[in-house]
Order: sequence, then structure tokens, then C-alpha cells
Amino acid sequence: MTQTNRRWTWMVYMAGDNGKVFEQLQGGKQLIAPMEEQGYQDIREMEAVGSTDEVAILVQFDTLSDRDHTYRIYIRPQGEQRVVENISEQNMGDPGSLRDFIVWGIENYPAQYYAVILWNHGTGWKEDDIYAFARNRGFRLGASDDEVRSLSRNTRLSSAFFLSSILEVMQSEDGESRAIAFDDSSLDFLDNTKLQQAFRQAEEQTGQKVSLIGMDACLMSMVEVAYQLRANANYMVGSQEVEPLSGWPYTAILGGLTSDAGMTPEALATLIVQEYGRYYEEDSRGSLPQITQSATNLMVVEKLVEAVGRLASVLRQLLAEKDFYLEKALSYAKRQVVRFKDKDCVDLYDFMKLIRDEYVGDSTELTTVLDEVMDLITPEMEPRLVVANVTSGLRFSRVKGLSIYAPYKRYSPFYDRSDFASCGWGKLVRGW
Repeated sequence: MTQTNRRWTWMVYMAGDNGKVFEQLQGGKQLIAPMEEQGYQDIREMEAVGSTDEVAILVQFDTLSDRDHTYRIYIRPQGEQRVVENISEQNMGDPGSLRDFIVWGIENYPAQYYAVILWNHGTGWKEDDIYAFARNRGFRLGASDDEVRSLSRNTRLSSAFFLSSILEVMQSEDGESRAIAFDDSSLDFLDNTKLQQAFRQAEEQTGQKVSLIGMDACLMSMVEVAYQLRANANYMVGSQEVEPLSGWPYTAILGGLTSDAGMTPEALATLIVQEYGRYYEEDSRGSLPQITQSATNLMVVEKLVEAVGRLASVLRQLLAEKDFYLEKALSYAKRQVVRFKDKDCVDLYDFMKLIRDEYVGDSTELTTVLDEVMDLITPEMEPRLVVANVTSGLRFSRVKGLSIYAPYKRYSPFYDRSDFASCGWGKLVRGW
């Protein structure tokens, strides 16, 4: 098989080493719901389609039950037995593990395009270290014993990439949420810098850039995440809200891809979003599911960040001047904006529109830059920033595909680590 014959290599980085009971917590508790069984289910969904001459389907699967090995899997054509390679136990929170998996996929299954899917739990840009208590033999994140409780087996709030506000995560009781990829055995996860590093090093080693990064995880469709990954891929797909435990419908997505392997990266990003929405609408049993999923063009995100930076500057200046009309509009917007399971995450478009509609002051500079930010998010803008967006449920009817950090109670010191914060948004939200 030559590179020109294969159109796509689809790689799923499946961090399923979750569900460990930590004896350091009173009575012995799980921080993260077990994900291993869901991993096997998703592999079965991929096997229902199988690889073709034009599409290779690969998985790296780390589990809690096997402490000696991690599995690299080539999912062969439909009906044929999967090819499993046992490698040494991997710390899925180590950027070297992700880098090596990407390099392995590119070198052994070369293609025109590459999609890398980060599977498990996710929490947007946040990087709070939930494993600090285990290293220090005591819980040091400010939570009381009753707040540090085991998550439901139906809750997908563990992970290895971006770690969320632990109290928000642990107080979730809906039983139908999930996040991105923590490694319980290694007490590690991938933060923004390590994730960026893994993709950069894989590209340096292979000379190949990933076309699409997928986040089969919670809360990852944020401008902060998109900006962090802007140089590592062309498109990003993820959810603004927490995802249901079953995550992406792999059979439908890969069925569409193998049926039309000639599709572009933008077309595949759009397909994932569409199939995700269709799957949960059909599975809703009469009630509208509360879901979001969107695809972002990372090649356009810098233009948005420039505009948000100008907006932050104008807002800070007007607030320093005690513009009463802005203070009133901003207060209203913070109360009324669509917030997600992590209340620090708000829909960017909705937030801008609420400020714009409520502001009756005389700053034309403010209204102009608010309009500019909103215009960049709308689907009519070319080139499009949000190339596909699906939502369901009344509370998400105003959601447009990208979230932004707007602290509900207090500013997180971890925010300053993100590339995006330096555009001026960090200084703005720290002060309000």
C-alpha cells in the first residue's frame, strides 16, 4: 500500500486506565469513572465497519485491568480478526506516548490525510492536578472529604488531556456526562503544553501534519483549546458541553468515511458533527438530548483571537473609565449567558451578543469590535471558522460552537498558562 493509494488513517488514542480506587481518600474512592468497558464497546463499533484499502483504522488502548501492556490495534477489514500488538504499559499522560502512537500510525499506515482522536475525558483548557493528593498522600485541592466522592459508573469524567475544575466535575450527578484522558496508574494527564508538544514532535519526526484532531471528550470546543492547537492540525472537532457516556457513534462516522474516502478534512469534520447529532436525536426516546458538537477551522482561529484581544482592550479601558452602561451590560451578560456543566465555560457568540444588545452607551469602538467577533463565528463568514455545529435541547438553542472562559466565581491561576490568555482576555476576566 502506498501513501497515494490510502486516503485516510484514523487513529484513536484511547486512555482507558481509569477507575482506580485511591486508598488515600477516606474509605477508598475513585476519582474517575471506569472507562475500559466503553473502550471495548467503541472498538466493536469500529470493527462493524473495518479498515479498507483507502481507510486505515488504528487504536492505542490502555486499560486498568492489564498493568503490563498497552494495546496497539489495527482494525482489519470487516469480518477479519483485529491485529493486536502488545507494547509496554504506557503512561497515556506522557506526550511521548501520544507522539509515538502518531509516528507509528504514519510510518506503518501512510495516507494522504491523518485524523487523531483523543478519547476519554476532557475539561477544556483547565489543568488542575487531580492526582496531587496521591503524590502528597493527602488531598490538597481544597475539597472536603464529602466533596471527594466516587463518580457514577455512567459518568465519563476522567481523563488525560485537560483537567477541569475538580469540584465542578465531582459535584456532577447527572450520570450521563463524561470528560477527556487521565491515566490513573501513572497519576498523569496531558495538559495544553504537553498535547501541543506531542503533535509538534510527531510532525517533526515524520514530516506529516495531522489534518484533524478530534476530542471524543467533554468541554473541549473552546477558543482556548483551538488556539493552543492552531499549528498542530487544520480542523478540530469537539463538544462545548459534557458528552454522554457512549461518546461518538463510530460505526456511523466510519461508515460515512469508508463510503466516501475521498472526502476532504473539512468534509470529515462536518460528517462527525452531523452523525453525532443524528445519533443522539434518534436515541433520545422522545425527549430532546442536551448535546453539542462542533468543528472549528484552526487555520482561521488566529483572526478570531486578534479580534477578541482588541475587544478585551476596549472593555478594560471602558471599565477603567467607569462606563455605567458597559458595567450594566456586562453584569447582565454574565448572568444570562449560556453556561455549561463547568459554569466557567460560556458560549462565546452568546456572550458577545448579550453585551451588544444590552449596551446603550456611546462607544462605537466597542460595538464595532463586538460585531467583528460575532461575524467571525457566524456561518456566513468566509473562510468559515465554525464549519459545522449541532445542538439539541432548548438551553443550547443560542450556542454557536465555541466556548470561552468567563469565571463564574473566581479566577483560576492556571489560566495564565494558556497561549490564549496573553491576548488580553486573561487580564480582563481576572479583574472582573
